[in-house]
Amino acid sequence: MKKYKKGDFVHVIKHLGNMMKYFESDCDAIITDIGCNDEYGIYIKNKGEVAWYHEHQLELIEKNRLDLLKKWIKDKEEDDKKKSDLVWIFKNGKDVLKKTTQPSILALAKCLGMSDLWGNQGEGIIFYKNAMFVLSLAKPFLKKNDKKGWDAFCMEHKV
Repeated sequence: MKKYKKGDFVHVIKHLGNMMKYFESDCDAIITDIGCNDEYGIYIKNKGEVAWYHEHQLELIEKNRLDLLKKWIKDKEEDDKKKSDLVWIFKNGKDVLKKTTQPSILALAKCLGMSDLWGNQGEGIIFYKNAMFVLSLAKPFLKKNDKKGWDAFCMEHKV
């Protein structure tokens, strides 16, 4: 029998171990999927949905908080919408360069005619490679908050 149910509000422990050192830790989440064995899918506040967390890496805060999950999803959708707006991206160009988000990268890529940064297999490394390519092209324009220059560059170099 599983320790947690869908909708349970949990805290992800700080130290997940070496095999998961790149996973989000020391954060709040909601259980979204009951996986095989002792694995769970979770929705991490301000991040989104992630799989492969183990039962011993989660601590119950409160049962049945699907209401909170709905709020977190709505908040993230609003934040993503803001961060994918090209006017916002170029108004905050230097900050976007310091802490780039997926919605901003996808919006910049779309300007270049790139619709899928994940590749055929949906691999994270392919997304990362493509995202860094897009960001390297946009960097001089972001530094200068030059949306018009970016638009002209994209029109000329669209794939």
